[in-house]
Amino acid sequence: MSIASDSLSAIFNLDETVAVTSGTKNGRGYLDRPTTVLAGNEILSTDYVLHCLDSVFGSLKFGDSVLIEDANGDDVSYTVRANEADLDGLTRQVSLSKV
Repeated sequence: MSIASDSLSAIFNLDETVAVTSGTKNGRGYLDRPTTVLAGNEILSTDYVLHCLDSVFGSLKFGDSVLIEDANGDDVSYTVRANEADLDGLTRQVSLSKV
């Protein structure tokens, strides 16, 4: 392993991360709480962004299901809207919609 991947592994094992599962893939990530898109008084969409390791969740694609553990220990279901590489190429920003 390289210094970069060793450091990332340590960062994504902190208490502030959330447990993430998609199919047989399990890992941890940082979940940015919602950004709401409004048109007047109507909510068009509420988006969440999961920051995670490319090596674990890099293959997620539009429509895939993801379970993320909430503060109560319950799994909450999300659907992938987009999966984009961060500048470092080692992490991803996965846009999610709550199901």
